[in-house]
Amino acid sequence: MVVSIRRLATTQPPVHNRRIKLKGTFKIKGIVGSGMVLQRNKINCIYGTAEVYSDVIMEFRGTTSITQSDEDGKWKIEFSPGEAGGPFEMNIRCDKNNVEFTDIYVGEVWVSSGQSNAQLPMERMKFSYPEDFELPRNERIRMITIPINWSLDGEKDEIVDVGWESNADEGTKAENISGGVHWVCASPETLGGMSGTGYFFAKKLSSELDVPVGIINASQGGSPIASWLSQKALEEMGDKKEYLKQIVEYLAEGRAAAKQKETAEEQKAWFDELYGKATAPEKMFDEACEEVDGWKTVTVPEDFKVESAGFYWFKKVIELTAEQVRHFDTFKTWLWMGTIVDADTVWVNGLQVGSTPYCYPPRRYPVPKGTLHEGKNVIAVRVQKNSANGPLRFFKEKPYYLFTDNTFVAPCACRNFEERTESLYPLDGERIDLSGEWKMKVDVQLRDCPPQMFFEWLPTALYNSMLAPCFKHAIAGALWYQGESDAGRPAEYKDMLLKMIDLWRHKFVYGAKDLPFVIIQLPNWSDGWNEDIASKDGGWANIRQVEADVAEIAGDTGLVVAIDAGEWNDLHPEKKKTIGSRAAKEALRIAYGKNFISASPKAEFCEFKHGRFRVRFDCGNSALVAHTVRGKRSDLNSESKDKVVYGFSLLYSKKGTEGVIEADAKLIDDYTVEVDVPRGLGDVLELRYLWADSPAPVNLYSRNQLPAAPFRIVQGK
Repeated sequence: MVVSIRRLATTQPPVHNRRIKLKGTFKIKGIVGSGMVLQRNKINCIYGTAEVYSDVIMEFRGTTSITQSDEDGKWKIEFSPGEAGGPFEMNIRCDKNNVEFTDIYVGEVWVSSGQSNAQLPMERMKFSYPEDFELPRNERIRMITIPINWSLDGEKDEIVDVGWESNADEGTKAENISGGVHWVCASPETLGGMSGTGYFFAKKLSSELDVPVGIINASQGGSPIASWLSQKALEEMGDKKEYLKQIVEYLAEGRAAAKQKETAEEQKAWFDELYGKATAPEKMFDEACEEVDGWKTVTVPEDFKVESAGFYWFKKVIELTAEQVRHFDTFKTWLWMGTIVDADTVWVNGLQVGSTPYCYPPRRYPVPKGTLHEGKNVIAVRVQKNSANGPLRFFKEKPYYLFTDNTFVAPCACRNFEERTESLYPLDGERIDLSGEWKMKVDVQLRDCPPQMFFEWLPTALYNSMLAPCFKHAIAGALWYQGESDAGRPAEYKDMLLKMIDLWRHKFVYGAKDLPFVIIQLPNWSDGWNEDIASKDGGWANIRQVEADVAEIAGDTGLVVAIDAGEWNDLHPEKKKTIGSRAAKEALRIAYGKNFISASPKAEFCEFKHGRFRVRFDCGNSALVAHTVRGKRSDLNSESKDKVVYGFSLLYSKKGTEGVIEADAKLIDDYTVEVDVPRGLGDVLELRYLWADSPAPVNLYSRNQLPAAPFRIVQGK
């Protein structure tokens, strides 16, 4: 019988067609599907289940492979797909069942995993990279995004996507289709759903190697490293009883379902109370913002201390001329409201134009034509604060504009890379700066919102359901972009990251024995609080050091130094082109023998003489350069005339008290930086470089524009 597949309502992009005939228990498992990429010049594996002792026949690239299912009905075919190329077709037959996969390419396959920054889709970056959304279909860039799912009861061998169903004839089970397998190639229609990190990595790698590149995107926001480890690995570590206890607790029959129900009920009760007490929005749209009505004048963007969770209103009145309205009605109009803690809904002249349910995404709302009118226009924002902890925030150095799309607004703050300068707009363009004076009013105040329960963050949860189904797909290497959720426990993170790398190298059985890893070091970020050079405790700097240490210890592991590729006021920086391209360079260096490619400069020797530290850097085939600094930005097209290097600090002890100070430093030759130690400082405990959550400015680079890696050197070690 012929089974067709139809897509349920979803945000996933369109995928290749798959023609399948099915009978009985015949299944193909893993992540095999039309449009996939197979790893060139290595043994690959296709596997599944069938009736006991059934013959399974596969035809691919003119070669026929035959195997037989065993007494448990399991079968596998190992084969080499050969050199890079495509598109090809694959046909698999078993009894009266027939599966035909089309549009298959052979090239390089990499796993990209981690948390939200590994996951962040290109849709979030369409204003940063509009040129990529205009590129034609690129058959050589392919990606499968593993559907989010979790499990605590061991490794799964197939992925599940509840967003798919079959209209198969009665008696044929929909799960036989493996609906979660959806490989797509880069095109204007599919790009938005692709991981930005994975896309730019594949784009660079494909260009350099001149082969197709497939990315297995197995990532999930907020996930700690424990969720990507197996239960056995945690047991072997010996000191992970608390993690193992969580697995046992939620494996208990009905415990997870009961907790889900309990959490959902608590959340519903809170939202019912919140909306039950809320003022009807239409009552807030009047132009009048008098103090007697409870409105007060405030400045946006700003941080606002609030006494409790609840609803808080902000509104601004702007006056438009008839000509401005005509321009707004001629072109697409956007309302950008930066980033807000925690959630918001926005109205323009009483029309709801957008809503965001949590704090991280940038607020970029389209305003329909005809919404704006001549005279006074009211923009109203209802902010939902989920707890009394921390301020209600409109993040600074974010764009707050009403503008037509024939003008340009920089989507995010920039320091060194990927700067997009706002320019003069055309005569028929409009751009109104909304920062400045607003009115604010308290609407509803109530208890803190009950916390959500993210089961996918539990130990082993993502390893079992998202990663394990990929283990038999041959790969060339793995990208790892994670650490934000583990930033408070660097010592434990080091042990777990080493264990994870070793685990994956054993589990990806059709990868290299020493599977190449590329670790993306955490970028600069300080939650919008402060950019600094000197931090006593280090914060994220500790995790960056751990990641650098693991890259040295694990072997066949590259490190992407990203200290200049973040955004100080955004946990999800949009500069994924810089991240992905640097990751591809590291992959070329460690996995493909491109020894001429140099890694980021790293300190290799330090000595203290005559009141100064002298630090020598390993720059590979490159050399150091100190760039000109303007404010907190470095001009990478200009070398500093005085050779001053920013970012050095000293941890010292004097009369039993520890402190940190910034230190003057200068580049004295192509490989060496000299750091002054002030007289009378006391005992210097550590020399540090870029030791802060979000150090700025960063101006020490190699001549191939890679930043020197952060570090600390403990005296006497």
